[in-house]
Amino acid sequence: MATAIAGLVFTWLGAVHPLDPPIYFTVQSNIAFTAHYAWRLSGHRDDGGTLRGAIVLYLVITALVAHFILGNGASPLRLIPDGDAGDMRDLGNLLLHYATPAMALADWVTTDRDQRPRWSAPLLWLAYPALYVIFVLIRGALLAPGTPKRYPYPFVNVDVIGYDGLAVQVVFFGFGFAALGYALLGLHRLISLRPVAAEPSPQVTSSQVP
Repeated sequence: MATAIAGLVFTWLGAVHPLDPPIYFTVQSNIAFTAHYAWRLSGHRDDGGTLRGAIVLYLVITALVAHFILGNGASPLRLIPDGDAGDMRDLGNLLLHYATPAMALADWVTTDRDQRPRWSAPLLWLAYPALYVIFVLIRGALLAPGTPKRYPYPFVNVDVIGYDGLAVQVVFFGFGFAALGYALLGLHRLISLRPVAAEPSPQVTSSQVP
């Protein structure tokens, strides 16, 4: 959780305008991760693991899209601060796009292994990405053409790809996200089948026998 908070802070410090970061899927998913983790630390528990699995999916989506689509597979080491003016932004990107998703995935496969989301859960997890697309389109329609960051990602920029191109992107990403969700669920269930090492029972000494 500290990694996500630090990433969010650096992202805001490196932003040109304080209202820019919240429009990004990356920032929204990291805020959701932070809120959910704080909720868990306060003693609450998502018994079914459905909400937790959804957030892990969104963070993994963030990492994969940032690395392979937006970053063209470039090494994340390029984001390590090197003393230039964009260090805050770069460090925020490194933490939010790589560190937090990796830690969330590790948490998904190593803790709360008794949680078993339903096999229909990955389809429900697609609701937020769908709502995000709607949010982006409504926001874009309300802003004047040429407004900076009118559409935060090139694959939802209808000024360039058109609504028919957007439809193709939605179908492509929708199937991809569903497949990724089922992969995460399958991985969690597979690891859950492995027995958890039981703690050794305390030895009873003769002095403890009444």
